[in-house]
Amino acid sequence: MASPSSSHRDEPAPAPEEATRDWAELPRDALLTVLHKLGHVDILMGVAQVCGPWARAAREEPELWRRVDLRLHGRRLMPPRRANSMAREAVRRGAGQCQAFWAEGALDHSVISLLGDTSAHSLKSLRLIYCDWIYDTPLALTITKFTLLEELELSNYRADFPKTCTAAGKACPLLKRLRLSSERFVKHSQVPTDGEAAAVATTMPGLRSLQLFAKRLTNGGLAAILDGCPLLESLDIRHCFNIVMNDELCARCSLVEMLRHPHDPTDDYDLKFSSPDMDYPWVRMTPQTEYYDEWEFSSR
Repeated sequence: MASPSSSHRDEPAPAPEEATRDWAELPRDALLTVLHKLGHVDILMGVAQVCGPWARAAREEPELWRRVDLRLHGRRLMPPRRANSMAREAVRRGAGQCQAFWAEGALDHSVISLLGDTSAHSLKSLRLIYCDWIYDTPLALTITKFTLLEELELSNYRADFPKTCTAAGKACPLLKRLRLSSERFVKHSQVPTDGEAAAVATTMPGLRSLQLFAKRLTNGGLAAILDGCPLLESLDIRHCFNIVMNDELCARCSLVEMLRHPHDPTDDYDLKFSSPDMDYPWVRMTPQTEYYDEWEFSSR
């Protein structure tokens, strides 16, 4: 039998204590790799609190801000002042090199105006969701600056954007993807309207992908789009219940490679929406009443 002393000698030596990592000393290339994996909301809200080198890298590296994604991915919306300050800071950090700007929440036109002043000749993708303080007329004036725009999304607004669609169609010859979505189709809240459809049909002959979710266009508006956009490869008109898919319209739509009908399933739809209201007017809570106020961000 082994003696207590020999048993003690057979025990493995304890592993040396790992040195504490000094995140401030990361090489800049490694630091930028880490920052690229973070969301832009997280960078604006938290990176400045880590250490000075992280804050400087997040502030001074335009490459991080070429494709800005300020969507909230299910988190509650921010108060307007904070949302706009954060969005303007993201645009400024892009240093005129922003190629994509995606945002969700209570932004106003000051953000889009700044984007037009700084990134007019680089922006290729603009996606705005729940931005109810951005209106059709001023957006129509600014959108003409983005002559390289290839993708435009205006989703879950309470208003339509016929002027913006017309302006974008005329000023943005490279526009290939357009998404105009509402949060809910309401049968009797307002009369059907084909304003946006007419704008698309008359100014966007090169369009390849079009989504009109829960919009109030009619058969006539859809027919005009099919006439004016002969290159369409993808057409999504789910929840557009003013459209009646008769034999003639079905035959015309059959030429589109990827077609989603008004009554098609919505399992793969990626935005919040409500069941259609076919009987009563509907007024949804404005996003500005759904704030949360625990986040702060630093522009330092």
